[in-house]
Amino acid sequence: WNANLGAPAALVAAAVIATYSDKREELAVKGNDANWVKMSKNLCRFLLLSSFALQVMCIFVTTVTGTMLMSQGDGTTAKVVDVTYKSALGLLQKNHEFEYLTARVTFIQGLLHWLSAVAFETIIPKKGDSEKTKTMNKFLTSTLSTLMFFMLAFYNSHMTFYKNYGHMLVRYGQVLWTRFIWRWPIRPLAVLGVSSICVNAYYAYKIIFSDLGKKEA
Repeated sequence: WNANLGAPAALVAAAVIATYSDKREELAVKGNDANWVKMSKNLCRFLLLSSFALQVMCIFVTTVTGTMLMSQGDGTTAKVVDVTYKSALGLLQKNHEFEYLTARVTFIQGLLHWLSAVAFETIIPKKGDSEKTKTMNKFLTSTLSTLMFFMLAFYNSHMTFYKNYGHMLVRYGQVLWTRFIWRWPIRPLAVLGVSSICVNAYYAYKIIFSDLGKKEA
């Protein structure tokens, strides 16, 4: 299971970084861009880089989790594991829920970020585009959006252990909070992590909205 997630994540990560390298100049914000174009370009770059980071995280977590499971009974961190489950994923979800959720969430979320970025890049008007080209771009963006909705619907219909993807995200937030943040004694890396998240949120807001309304002299 870990390999089945890690291998596709590696392929998606390679495709994402190729997309970013190919479209980097086109996504540069210009002062005479419309506000919605500026926001779309910034969001597109954010989605591409966050997609790459999420896929790398998926590769890392699945690799480490696979190694951990193969050495579960050894080491100072070994614990008693309940093996009375009907499936291997049931055992993983009940005993290592954080690892299970991280692998699943980072893969599907990274995939959605990539598709969203491609949709944003497609809808952004290019110099010299005809009306027919703009209409085609709208059609392609709508098609990608429909595909993402279908993927989420398909994902939800095959969900186990959780009601839907939204429920999985909420549960992941709860597990992340209780495992790494709301613990005593306070962990230094948890403090650094929360601080980093706050800084990232500030810069993300600044990047996305700072250029709105500005024009070149």
